[in-house]
Amino acid sequence: MNRFTNCLTIAIVSGAVLLCSCSTNLGPETLPSTTPATETEESIPETSEIITPEMTDPSSEAVVTDRIVDKYGQLTIDGTKIVNGDGEVVMLKGISSYGIEKCEGFFTPEIVKTLAQDWGCDILRISLTGDKESDGYLKEPEKYFDMVCEICNMCIDQGIYILVDWNVAYMEDSDENEEAAVDFFSRLSAIYSDSPNVLYEVENNAFMIDEDESASAEWSDDIKPFAKAVIEAVRENDEDTIIIVGTPKTCFGISTAADSELDYSNIAYACRFFAGTQGEEYREDIESAIDDGLCVFINEWSMCTDNYIGGIFYVESQEWMDFLKENQISWCNYAIGNDTYDDANALMFSSENYTFEQKYSGHWPNGLISGSGLFVREQMLLVETDDPADETESTEE
Repeated sequence: MNRFTNCLTIAIVSGAVLLCSCSTNLGPETLPSTTPATETEESIPETSEIITPEMTDPSSEAVVTDRIVDKYGQLTIDGTKIVNGDGEVVMLKGISSYGIEKCEGFFTPEIVKTLAQDWGCDILRISLTGDKESDGYLKEPEKYFDMVCEICNMCIDQGIYILVDWNVAYMEDSDENEEAAVDFFSRLSAIYSDSPNVLYEVENNAFMIDEDESASAEWSDDIKPFAKAVIEAVRENDEDTIIIVGTPKTCFGISTAADSELDYSNIAYACRFFAGTQGEEYREDIESAIDDGLCVFINEWSMCTDNYIGGIFYVESQEWMDFLKENQISWCNYAIGNDTYDDANALMFSSENYTFEQKYSGHWPNGLISGSGLFVREQMLLVETDDPADETESTEE
């Protein structure tokens, strides 16, 4: 297991983001607008007052030098596993953003570099959220399309994978949601069709049109038609990239999807868990879905309970990590990118012992990382071997 080494100086870098052109081969109607979302005044957090800087500890430094996309290239699905071009199983470990509207000004090239090189993050999941009544994609589509393209470009430059998640809230007119999703993924897949870095996720929270609706009805009547429309839009531009589809009951109904799979190649099925809430019984459901032939992807998981309070569960989280490793299931931990105070946040941005620059320039000192973040970082840096005796047990706090 690789561990962090610390340097004695703090690297202060600019948090400004330069908007990279997504493509020079497409018409202007497919390209993002030219104003980076991160340059708007409302997106720049106010500078924090420097308080007792002598109490801070050293910033982290790079411990991972391999670029995972250079190593594995285009990923596909073979049976129940994600594989590289040589057919070797790939287990991705990554982290998810909060809703993108809560992350303005956070993701910069240096922060993506920190996640990739200091934390060992293979894949960054960007959660696109918001209906027309709230901040997010449907209210300001061009603004958030720009933000997604910016972050995609950062991940490509850094050599890691990115998972773009359509997590827009269900509306009474579901056709409007579907139309927006098809347009979004059609544009994005046209831009990144030649990039092996970009994966897509269709509807993490699915629909939940009616809480009394059965999981099978939700899957057949709501999710599958929506997913098919998006998949076909992506496949017009990209025949190979992996598409992850949400499952019923807000991704807790994986067994229902196993009863009626989508008839497309390179499709994985999303499920999530809270280590403090779900345990062995739910793991058995996931195993059953795999036995039925599904490729499962854990699109979100947290070390806490499903209400994000009450502390973090180290023992239960380690049980889940062992299970995912045994079954070679890829995962993204939730979440990073905002100063939200909850047990799922990987960072402790409420700390007054650190400057604005330390918080938003990456290479975070351990004191800025939560117990959840330290555990997840350790899991991402863990070097998998064929012999469990060669691995050091994870440290519990």
